[in-house]
Amino acid sequence: MSDIHTLTDFLNRTGANIRIFDMGRRVSVVSAQSFSRFEQCEIPYPQPYMYHARLGILFWYPQAPENHYIWFLQFPLDEQGFIIQAARDGFLKRLLETVGQSAKSVNEDTESPAHNLMKDNPLAFTPDQERIAVFNAKAKLALGQPASRFHDQAEEYFTGQRDKDDWEDIGLQGIADFCARLEKQDNSKSLSQQIANFPEIPFSALCRCLENEVIDHHLAAAISERAMPLTTDPEADSISLASAIRGLSHTQAKGIKTALILAALNGPHAADIEVLTVIAARAWDALEEPSTLALYLEKLAICDIGQDAFNKIVRDLIFIPGLRTLIIAQFRNPERSEALGQAIGMLMNG
Repeated sequence: MSDIHTLTDFLNRTGANIRIFDMGRRVSVVSAQSFSRFEQCEIPYPQPYMYHARLGILFWYPQAPENHYIWFLQFPLDEQGFIIQAARDGFLKRLLETVGQSAKSVNEDTESPAHNLMKDNPLAFTPDQERIAVFNAKAKLALGQPASRFHDQAEEYFTGQRDKDDWEDIGLQGIADFCARLEKQDNSKSLSQQIANFPEIPFSALCRCLENEVIDHHLAAAISERAMPLTTDPEADSISLASAIRGLSHTQAKGIKTALILAALNGPHAADIEVLTVIAARAWDALEEPSTLALYLEKLAICDIGQDAFNKIVRDLIFIPGLRTLIIAQFRNPERSEALGQAIGMLMNG
């Protein structure tokens, strides 16, 4: 296998069917072509999170489709967002040494070298419970498998077939399955009609799963309508507002999302770390508009956590392709506030 230089090369050579998911900013499909180009340093990683490309790699073999394998890997990135090849090469070397000249062993059982490869692997990571639930939901769709047994309970509740207070037996996996199959099962319209009725806990859990889905205009509008009054109420729970921004973060209706974010940044919760963190981590594409980015950085500079939060969030955002140049331009903006100027200075000197 001397001609194998990337993980894509290896999996293609073994005849695997592959699905790759981003596991960082949101759980979403990464095309095989994009991943291959990323591995070859032709493009930076499009959705870096904390200086890494966090990936869930699902693969299986046509001769044994009932057996599938999952690797959760996080590849470190350089300051331009490109893969650090030494880390990838080290993983590949370990993979080839473990599996040997034949990939046959990856088809055998859960004690195969493919599984043992993840033990004590410096690139392996364990996603949080929410990410695991969403990944499982999307993996079942990719494999053509039915949703988990928890799906139907979530569907009954979120489509209005249950009382709004009858939610305590609904698990996160069921909500993830429901959201992953929202369009497939034509439940978006029913969900839109019920959004205003849900108590905060199930609404928040729903939004944490919806952030991984490309929701339509009607559902986005329903979430926004529920959340917009929170942007002007100083007594409102900022976590509720942050949840709504999460739910809207991947919508096709970018105007609705941007309007809610701007309202939040101009309201009494503008400097709240929950709101600011969610915008950066989940709705970062809204910051590609320079005026929104300028406002965001101003609020981040005076956030309720202080300089450490500014440093951490800006360093994360600056890794995102398309945002680096815009952020640097804002750093040089002569019209920036004194507070932002001081925060930038402390970041540079930190």
